[in-house]
Amino acid sequence: MATVKRPRHTLQYIRIHWPVFFILYGILVFAILLIGVGLASGWYSFVPFSLAMMLVASYLLVAFVYVAYRLNDAPNSDAAELLFEMSQAQPSNNIVCIDLGLRTTAVTAAQRLTTGVVTVIDVYNPQSNTGAALRRGRDLAPKPLYDPRLNWIDGSIDLLPLPDRSIGTVFMNQILSEFWLSEERDRLLAEVFRILIPEGRLLVAERIRSQINPMLTGPVTFTLPGSEKWRAALEDAGFIVQREECPHGLLYCVRADRPGLTAGKQMRLRF
Repeated sequence: MATVKRPRHTLQYIRIHWPVFFILYGILVFAILLIGVGLASGWYSFVPFSLAMMLVASYLLVAFVYVAYRLNDAPNSDAAELLFEMSQAQPSNNIVCIDLGLRTTAVTAAQRLTTGVVTVIDVYNPQSNTGAALRRGRDLAPKPLYDPRLNWIDGSIDLLPLPDRSIGTVFMNQILSEFWLSEERDRLLAEVFRILIPEGRLLVAERIRSQINPMLTGPVTFTLPGSEKWRAALEDAGFIVQREECPHGLLYCVRADRPGLTAGKQMRLRF
């Protein structure tokens, strides 16, 4: 008999974003109570309004749960796994993971290494990263066990504590969108560009506005930017986009490389 896989990542997502689900569930319960009161008291004019409220709340609740599942536990939905595959990193490579205290991407990457090391740089700043969901995610993030393949250090978007041109691969899984100011995102990308070797690879994943199954994804993702925003940000920072993937139409995963030395020489020769 096949075992049913528990959607633990979806449940964790719901715990982190619990206010949205709590409000929708509360509206649903209130609408049901209002229908009961209306029928019991003879206030039948309340019933159509309550039914409409219940239908809207149910629709939105289903939409949010659907998106949560597609982002977290649906087949081929693990952004960290996809980014690692796109990076073509080897088990012996040393890589960097820019983090905000959630740790999952770094742990996933470390599990794919043997003698390589993941340097995890936490750039969290409460003045810049003001999202309540991120704070809850940091509080709920499991404390990783000791692993010699993981090196945890603190940094900032203005100075990543690594030398120039010292690393070949950098991961940023849903990091840029946590900085509200475009200037802060630009500073972080500039620092990543600095520490990457020529032809080094930056792997980025960000949630985007979905065009797939808009009846369910539209109400949840309509406020998010399209993939062109993140592509333009990477190109403006000097990166060359090499590969793009959009699993389930909800996440934009991209590999962008720092230009090689020969590319810089060719550009200078054109002038």
